[in-house]
Amino acid sequence: MESSIYPQSFRELNILIRISQDIISTLEFEKVLQIISDGMSELLEIETAAIYVLEEQNELLLGATTPALPPDMPVALRRAFLADHPHIQRAINEAKPVLIADTVKTALTQAEQSIVAMRNLKSILYFPFIQEEEVLGILILGTCNKSRTYSEHEIALGQTIANQFSVAIQNTRLHEDLKNHKENLEKLVQEKTHDLNAAIEELKTANSELFDKNEIILSQNNELKATLQHLKDTQSQLFQAEKMAYLGTLTSGVTHEIKNPLNFIMGSYLGLEKHFKTYPANYYQEVSVLLDSILNGVERITAIVNSLNQFNQKHHGLNELCSVHSILDNCLLMLSNKLSDGINIRKEYVQQDCLTTGNMANLGHAFINILTNAIQAMESEGQITIKTRVLDAGEKICIEISDTGKGISSENLGRITEPFFTTKEPGKGTGLGLAISYRIIEEHQGTLSFESELGKGTLVRIELPLEKGLRPE
Repeated sequence: MESSIYPQSFRELNILIRISQDIISTLEFEKVLQIISDGMSELLEIETAAIYVLEEQNELLLGATTPALPPDMPVALRRAFLADHPHIQRAINEAKPVLIADTVKTALTQAEQSIVAMRNLKSILYFPFIQEEEVLGILILGTCNKSRTYSEHEIALGQTIANQFSVAIQNTRLHEDLKNHKENLEKLVQEKTHDLNAAIEELKTANSELFDKNEIILSQNNELKATLQHLKDTQSQLFQAEKMAYLGTLTSGVTHEIKNPLNFIMGSYLGLEKHFKTYPANYYQEVSVLLDSILNGVERITAIVNSLNQFNQKHHGLNELCSVHSILDNCLLMLSNKLSDGINIRKEYVQQDCLTTGNMANLGHAFINILTNAIQAMESEGQITIKTRVLDAGEKICIEISDTGKGISSENLGRITEPFFTTKEPGKGTGLGLAISYRIIEEHQGTLSFESELGKGTLVRIELPLEKGLRPE
């Protein structure tokens, strides 16, 4: 019995992994539907499949079929009204699969009979696509040669996968909405820029005419120059504001679209790991290599997505009691693999353990970004000094992190907390690290400042409020 179960399980696993990889590789709505249709047909070994997508409240539109549609398929069959398809309506209302085991023995509506006749279907299995109580569509699987029954495992597997694929369908729709928003925003920016350029050209023409006037007009001309410069500054500010607003929307949408498939993959990974642990050790050892590869990929993508979200989102939950020294020590431990033998860490902590209220993970993220910059600035040798001291009669703690690296020029020092600004070589920095740290410290009612000189290193100063009633004497 085991020899028949295990190959089937491995077959299902391989198909699911391939489908997931194909879905992740595209954000085109029609391609995603076709991948799901082909994949579900293969997974359950069924001759034909179709996906109808809910367009209106009671109307479904054909999105994909397996195999391809016949050339003579009536246009009417490309749309389906719920009132004409009670079995589809039942699957959607009950949010679970519905089986017609034998189409000959089952009472069907005229619309259902038309679909049966087109493919000569003997049995039909309906799976609803539902995501967060929103009906997205229906998957129809059918057999052509003979009627068929399904095991509980097959139906449960099919519905579980249909539920997960609902996320992919919803994500592709979000991608299309985001794409349309981007195009509309770009068009709006172009229109505004064109109008402003036209206004500037008109002002330039007026300016050249005013130069030919007398001393009074010359004075007015100087005022016009100031107005023109103000318009240029306003144009730049408007463009920057719209660019950053679009960037925030794009970042939020992209990370959302990435995280949902990641959650699906992670959920499938945990389920598969739990499932295969019940198998004999030799089977589990063979599949664990593949499972570890999936987990490593998910963790790497999650780290990138979380970095983008740190910049784009406000953080809540700033009510933890945080030990500053413990957080710093944990950060150094996490970065130990990046420290070469030539880099020395010197700690000069105030005697008392200083506590602040906030978010331990976010503060750790801010300190790691600053320490990472210090490590990278020294390349392979130097010293990082971390000092803490109490200020304002116990009201604040000051953390100073200094390095003996190459330093930062005065013209760049004022820009290092700007998003995407970096002095590192291409591919070695995103320009988000200090921007994220600045926002985190600001959310903790603290301040972040910098002192640096080329060739002499950099000092980063962080000041945070100490927790009342727990300040050092």
